[in-house]
Amino acid sequence: MIIDVNASVGHYPFRQLPHGAPEKLAAHLAHHGIDRALVSSLHAVFYRDAHRGNEELWAAVRAQGSRLIPVATVNPTYVGWERDLDEAVERWGMRVITLVPEHHGYALNDAHGRAALERIARLGLPVLLRQRFEDRRQRHAWDRAEDLTVTALLEAARAHPTLKFLLVNWAGLDGARLAAAGLKGRCLIDFARLQVVFRSEVPKLIEALGVEAIAFGSHAPFDYVGPSLVK
Repeated sequence: MIIDVNASVGHYPFRQLPHGAPEKLAAHLAHHGIDRALVSSLHAVFYRDAHRGNEELWAAVRAQGSRLIPVATVNPTYVGWERDLDEAVERWGMRVITLVPEHHGYALNDAHGRAALERIARLGLPVLLRQRFEDRRQRHAWDRAEDLTVTALLEAARAHPTLKFLLVNWAGLDGARLAAAGLKGRCLIDFARLQVVFRSEVPKLIEALGVEAIAFGSHAPFDYVGPSLVK
């Protein structure tokens, strides 16, 4: 069984995405032999009220059976985000929470970010952090979100020592630094942007963190699935 930990559904404001609809994404992944996928809502990133994107996602994935696993997006700068998080977890059964601080206008180490990470940790759920959606060199002029930095990730890991991290679409990760920040045994890293051969990023991470720290990620529908299948 192949489980993809890095997929999204919905419309993206800055370019057209093939297979962005939930039913199209599910069919596309199945065509490539991928059995299940964690999916987050792009609408939850760009709606003023992120929770409306979660609501859409929950309704959409139910129609796909167990193939798509919904990930809740939380915006801790929005009034009532704690209530929204509770609904996503308790009513809709979402078991992974994602934060997009660069899009929602806060930092992982400010009051908003700390509050969100602390609450997710208390729930005993992993937080999904995506370094970026697109290469900054080709982004739209209105896309002002920067990449999440490794420094911000390491600070969050040290500040929240019980929290588990799902790291998707990252590059530039150093296994020794992650281990020093206490992430060995409590992080899962997809290889959508990591190199297996040229810079041997994946083998180096396995050496430092163990093979159990590496997961399959396609970054569909932004990227082609084929390269991840080759990896």
